[in-house]
Amino acid sequence: MKPFHAAMSRARNLLPQNRRLISKMDELKAILTEAQQLRDLLGLPHGNTVEWPAAAPTSVPTTTSLPTSKVFGRDRDRDRIVDFLLGKTTTAEASSAKYSGLAIVGLGGMGKSTLAQYVYNDKRIEECFDIRMWVCISRKLDVHRHTREIIESAKKGECPRVDNLDTLQCKLRDILQESQKFLLVLDDVWFEKSHNETEWELFLAPLVSKQSGRKVLVTSRSKTLPAAICCEQEHVIHLKNMDDTEFLALFKHHAFSGAEIKDQLLRTKLEDTAVEIAKRLGQCPLAAKVLGSRLCRKKDIAEWKAALKIGDLSDPFTSLLWSYEKLDPRLQRCFLYCSLFPKGHRYDPNQLVHLWVAEGFVGSCNLSRRTLEEAGMDYFNDMVSGSFFQLVSQMYCDSYYVMHDILHDFAESLSREDCFRLEDDNVTEIPCTVRHLSVHVQSMQKHKQIICKLYHLRTIICIDPLMDGPSDIFDGMLRNQRKLRVLSLSFYSSSKLPESIGELKHLRYLNLIRTLVSELPTSLCTLYHLQLLWLNHMVENLPDKLCNLRKLRHLGAYVNDFAIEKPICQILNIGKLTSLQHIYVFSVQKKQGYELRQLKDLNELGGSLKVKNLENVIGKDEAVESKLYLKSRLKELAFEWSSENGMDAMDILEGLRPPPQLSKLTIEGYRSDTYPGWLLERSYFENLESFELSNCSLLEGLPPDTELLRNCSRLHINFVPNLKELSNLPAGLTDLSIDWCPLLMFITNNELGHYDLRENIIMKADDLASKLALMWEVDSGEEVRNVLWKDYSFLKQLMTLMMDDEISKHLQIIESGLEESEDKVWMKENIIKAWLFCHEQRIRFIYGRTMEMPLVLPSGLCNFLFLHAVLQMKL
Repeated sequence: MKPFHAAMSRARNLLPQNRRLISKMDELKAILTEAQQLRDLLGLPHGNTVEWPAAAPTSVPTTTSLPTSKVFGRDRDRDRIVDFLLGKTTTAEASSAKYSGLAIVGLGGMGKSTLAQYVYNDKRIEECFDIRMWVCISRKLDVHRHTREIIESAKKGECPRVDNLDTLQCKLRDILQESQKFLLVLDDVWFEKSHNETEWELFLAPLVSKQSGRKVLVTSRSKTLPAAICCEQEHVIHLKNMDDTEFLALFKHHAFSGAEIKDQLLRTKLEDTAVEIAKRLGQCPLAAKVLGSRLCRKKDIAEWKAALKIGDLSDPFTSLLWSYEKLDPRLQRCFLYCSLFPKGHRYDPNQLVHLWVAEGFVGSCNLSRRTLEEAGMDYFNDMVSGSFFQLVSQMYCDSYYVMHDILHDFAESLSREDCFRLEDDNVTEIPCTVRHLSVHVQSMQKHKQIICKLYHLRTIICIDPLMDGPSDIFDGMLRNQRKLRVLSLSFYSSSKLPESIGELKHLRYLNLIRTLVSELPTSLCTLYHLQLLWLNHMVENLPDKLCNLRKLRHLGAYVNDFAIEKPICQILNIGKLTSLQHIYVFSVQKKQGYELRQLKDLNELGGSLKVKNLENVIGKDEAVESKLYLKSRLKELAFEWSSENGMDAMDILEGLRPPPQLSKLTIEGYRSDTYPGWLLERSYFENLESFELSNCSLLEGLPPDTELLRNCSRLHINFVPNLKELSNLPAGLTDLSIDWCPLLMFITNNELGHYDLRENIIMKADDLASKLALMWEVDSGEEVRNVLWKDYSFLKQLMTLMMDDEISKHLQIIESGLEESEDKVWMKENIIKAWLFCHEQRIRFIYGRTMEMPLVLPSGLCNFLFLHAVLQMKL
């Protein structure tokens, strides 16, 4: 244990509070003793497995994607588990009218959760089960909370807080009854037979049904499991050590990832050293992953040799301590801060970085144009590459990460004087040194006295909704916490925030998304250090003096994690908030304080920005005054006119010259047949990847210079009724969408052949009549009929200018045939022939000639034949 004690001591000295720790060596020795006991409690090598005392409830890691790291040496275990879950092995399920359970048991760090993820995301499992659920238990079962988390995992969304357990369980039972088969994964189960067998029976009661195909997969360090899981002894998989070859491959996978080592002599030396290190890792996958990821960052033989001198490498804590010591001290603080959140918590990198910045953990970037948030994201990415976090799910554009439970225990053991999770109503004492507090109980009022004694408190984060009202929280506990920097609240008992919020003068971060607050007090406008303010969708009006918060970097209103326009676009004199980094929508008004010139000094804006109601701009001078070209952090920009009233649109757009580094530009509602000068400059945009035109009624084509859109891969054109030709398509185009452009009659096969459209999915119709007939037969008429109806309205409107008896006759055939309810083959043929005749006349009228080249199909029908088509064309 000496190496372990020494490493722990070194790690302690790296903490920001080292002066206090050094002056209290007796306390340090006591903590080290506790750490030794902690390792034993974790069931790691050289220790006895002891059950945890009642402690940490947890939140839901809904794992919906495969682990980012390759899985080594577990294919046989995976197939065995999959066979059981698919019913290829006999179970007692049918006779018991319950569900079948299977458990993966092993020491901490052996890869139980990774194997469960491997199974969970297996294609055979995805196809077999209607509902798959993943819930992390972590030590203490909380029937109410974990029932809610199962519902959230099943529905892939947040479950409203319901205090009545019976109501929750009825809701869960209804969800499960709708499915033929379901799989529930209970990760990191801790079982205390002495007192919670009944709780497990109650927890799993909604799973009982007469339906077959109900499976429960459990991971645990304990060999003793609740009887309610219905896991027979033969269905317990004791995870064994990996094969030596596979284990070495795992370690080398992490140690040699990244840049290739071109020096073959160095590569050989590192390979030999890797073999020696792997032998000392005790077949522990977590140790291999963490240590390998750390060594990967410095492919230096001296560093690798030094790793061989570390104490007991087979102990994951030893590897973790060594990797932790190698972190920059700023990253160490950020890592320890994560222990505020419960085990199994899904970390959103952006939200975590905002917290780090507000706490002052992220160093200044005065020597570069990089923001604190960008530097903080570098911190996070460094820890991901060091295997301190693992990607578990991606939804839309967001990614979520989890921390291994041993890493979480490690962070908790080092941060206990600074960070505390209030998770148990029976807690009677919190260390007076605590600076950061997370709340995972129903009421803070019960703990009022001990919270009021935390004189150094900097942070309060509510994990779950509180039953307390905001007045109880602020007037009763927080108004004296003058050092608070971070406050993230969650309650649904009131719609008004108390005026006493204004007394928290040092507050930098205020999150009200998970509240029902709809009224903000004027005292909020005196929090001059506030950097982040997140509101819920119920807030309709903001205080007039909100523009006084000059340090505000992030301001947004959200519903279900999506930003909404109101009330941010209603901020008076928003131009004074010169530190703002995001305004998703700016609505121009003619009223003072809402003019376009408010954007003039907001040069820190980044991400995407939509400027709407441009008809309210007085003239070109006001557009120029907005100085959009100086906002170099913007990546996406949209201009929108909502009506035809207003000044000349071309002059306004000319004055709205965007920054040249844009990756996406959208123009909507533009009423001019001429492009502004900056859209005619062939080299203006450096890397424009997406260009969209929508509701631009007077434009007849794209900007004439193809060099302008040379890097454009995505082109969307919608409702540009005068568009006649696309003669200058970008050469690198991969995503083309054209809709409601009735004068764009054709694009020939030869023209299309010049472009490498995504997956070459495009309908090239050498024989339009036979193609349409075949599609109509397969579709039973609906898709083709609907498309031809739309095109018929365009044909009829245009043909009135050139109507003769022959055209009139064919239009009548189309109309009467499409109105006919009976689906007759001869009628389809007549409609198709009539449509082709009118189509050719349309081309002759518009272009003064007929096309010798074959035509493509009408809009909408490409997607019918090719479900994954990204190309739509309006003919």
